[in-house]
Amino acid sequence: MAPRSPHARRPVFRLLAAFAAVSAAGGVLSAGLVVPAVAATGSLTSEGVDIFNELPGDLGDKTLSEASTITYSDGSVMAKVYDQNRTVIAFDQIAPVMRDAIVSIEDDRFYQHGAVDAKGIVRALVSNAGGGSTQGASTLTQQFVKNVLVQQAVQEGDSQAAAAAVEADGVEGYARKLREMKLAIGVEKEMSKDDILAGYLNVSYFQNNVYGIEAAAQFYFSKSAADLNLPESALLAGMVQNPAAYNPLKYPDAAVSRRNVVLNRMLELGRIDQATHDAAVATPLTLTRNPSRQGCLAAGSAAYFCDYVVHVVESDPAFGASAEDRRNLLRRGGLTIKTTLSPVVQATTQQAVNDGVNPGQEVRSAASIVEPGTGNILAMAQDTTYSPDDDQIGVTTLNYNVGQAMGGTAGFQQGSTFKAFTLATWLKQGKSLDSTVASPSSGSDPFSAFTACGQKLRGPTYKYSNSESSSSGSMSVRTATAQSVNTAFVSMEKQLDICDITATAQSLGVYKAAPTKNFLTGETNLDLDQNPSMTLGTNLVYPLEVAGAYAAFAAEGKFCKPTAILETLDTDGKPLQVPSANCQQVLDVNVARNVTEALRGGWTGGTAKGVGKAVMAGRQVASKTGTTNDSQNTWFAAYTPQMAGAVWVGHHKGVKSLNGERINGKRVGRVFGATIAGPIWANAVGTSLTQLNAPKLTFTDGTSAGLKTTTVDGRVRVPSVVGRSVSSARAALQAAGFQVKVGGSVTSSVAKGLVASQSARSAAAGATITITTSSGAPPVRTPTQEPSAPATPAPPAGGDNPGVQLPTPAAAQQQDEGQGQGQNEGQGEGQGQGQPTP
Repeated sequence: MAPRSPHARRPVFRLLAAFAAVSAAGGVLSAGLVVPAVAATGSLTSEGVDIFNELPGDLGDKTLSEASTITYSDGSVMAKVYDQNRTVIAFDQIAPVMRDAIVSIEDDRFYQHGAVDAKGIVRALVSNAGGGSTQGASTLTQQFVKNVLVQQAVQEGDSQAAAAAVEADGVEGYARKLREMKLAIGVEKEMSKDDILAGYLNVSYFQNNVYGIEAAAQFYFSKSAADLNLPESALLAGMVQNPAAYNPLKYPDAAVSRRNVVLNRMLELGRIDQATHDAAVATPLTLTRNPSRQGCLAAGSAAYFCDYVVHVVESDPAFGASAEDRRNLLRRGGLTIKTTLSPVVQATTQQAVNDGVNPGQEVRSAASIVEPGTGNILAMAQDTTYSPDDDQIGVTTLNYNVGQAMGGTAGFQQGSTFKAFTLATWLKQGKSLDSTVASPSSGSDPFSAFTACGQKLRGPTYKYSNSESSSSGSMSVRTATAQSVNTAFVSMEKQLDICDITATAQSLGVYKAAPTKNFLTGETNLDLDQNPSMTLGTNLVYPLEVAGAYAAFAAEGKFCKPTAILETLDTDGKPLQVPSANCQQVLDVNVARNVTEALRGGWTGGTAKGVGKAVMAGRQVASKTGTTNDSQNTWFAAYTPQMAGAVWVGHHKGVKSLNGERINGKRVGRVFGATIAGPIWANAVGTSLTQLNAPKLTFTDGTSAGLKTTTVDGRVRVPSVVGRSVSSARAALQAAGFQVKVGGSVTSSVAKGLVASQSARSAAAGATITITTSSGAPPVRTPTQEPSAPATPAPPAGGDNPGVQLPTPAAAQQQDEGQGQGQNEGQGEGQGQGQPTP
């Protein structure tokens, strides 16, 4: 090899001169210790001082990338999310024998010298001045500096800086060492030796994506760093020099040999005695692996909720101004994120889902449970395994409980669970549960029969029907809700403004699961599609938002956005801002109570009758089933005072009926919301409440005060005031919203001075009702004698025209009121296809 030219060597001498400056600054040159090449020329020394002064002296941010921990509501660990699997710990959390082992093998004079070790470095520089690579002799502080520089470069995505931080050859190698020296001097001015040692062990890499001594102790030995013994400490200390070569999982013999080198060095330094050394050397390699699976893969049944939490953090401005800031905070910031998820409710819900729809088949199910009054998500489960390896049935990372933006799907048609929002709007408009509406077996209306935002809709004829071919003529809204009668709810919709129904649903947090684009403006939004079929649930939604909306009914109209995070602490234990549930009273208390009253009818005697009666015994439940056309999607949304939940069962790929499917090894017939989804909800909520020893609370009944009872044609029933005094009649009619006019007097059997008659039994809202008073009974007249009418002969028995018995007025009334009672479950839930909004 040709000798180096003087010009090639000159940068090396300049760096040696700079080293002299560093040594002088660091106070590491003892008397008489002079580098010959530096002493040879004062100009080089001066140049070295200039080089030294130009070097950066502040290491900057020494914060290490650290795993964030996601926990259940009780603080138990759910998962760790990280770029580097690291848990930063303090000096006193590291076993003394571990500290001795690393100092012995890496820098045995660490506590005696300063930031740089003059003897070691001068020896390396002089011996390598004519060579192409540097030798060792870096102090533990310098190694800490080098590793921190690498981490800073990695976190900034600067691969060139990361490579420069470990450069070992030629002039670049000397330059890197020189930079480390000056930065090390600055570090030792800021940090104690103990803190530097702890920092070094926290930043070191231990192979297998394990960073830092705590993560290494957990990964290889399933214990904390504070509990490491001598053989374990020596093994880990030996890995630091070359983690890949001394990886005990791949090269156990090399790892043990290196461990014994560490033990030998500890013996030479007097840190252990011979007997202790020999016993440690004789100890076989014993690994108790505790592999830390990355992120939510380790969260078990809570994996989909964990994934939702990750999406919340990475999308919510509370965690950072930009998406990159939020991602870095989560994966590098060492956060402790305490979530709302109850381990009890999650476990029971997952079991209920698995029992309802066994994993490993094409049919899917998902359930979300929300706490009324707080919005806390207590459970989120589905019958699949969380994994990106989704090439097999029942394995996916798609979260069926949430919308597309949060890792979910484009949603599922909601079916008749949407009717609760139409009902709430009906009540908000001052109409009562006892109003009667038309409920034929089928119907056909022009779009102009429907109003949206004050305008008549334009479009084709809208046809709709009940699922059972039955005609009841009319029924009360209360009965229509319990029996989920489609035609009755379309009748209600025609008396309302569709924009008002939309506003009610969206005020309760229900939007489409995936955005749609306005082709005129190019804008996208999640607003619900507004058309005549929306009341039957044709919009695509997801279980979590439905559960949140029904939780608002349980909370008497207070809507809280479903929330996943209780608190977030940074690495210092300081609380950070978390997304707010933003609880607001969006429904009048009495409106919400009346919704609950109607939905309770569905549980006790309607479409959900018979569901979960054993597990929910003694508890009040308000429920609504949902079944779309041909049972392609089925739903069950319900609540108790303490828990609200929504369960979806269907096919997640394409449109396919559940009818006749084989589910859990059994062939099912016709599937409604109460068939599979209902029992899942009951088993999840009922078992959870029992295990939590939750009291059996009751709902507060609504009142009809201020609500108008309307007839089929939309007219308001006028209170009967016959027999009342004029003042009492006036007060009653005015309270019902009518104007009052007092007419003349008529003879009547009613006592003189009281109201004898009224002009109407039903009228338009605000109409004038005329009342007349009684002038007393009419005079009694003696009737004249008239001949008796001949008797009508009875028809012959069994003749062609047998006698017909006319119903008495009471029987006729019972017959009228009985129309529509006892309908089969899900009368037409979800019938009628959605039409585009004109």
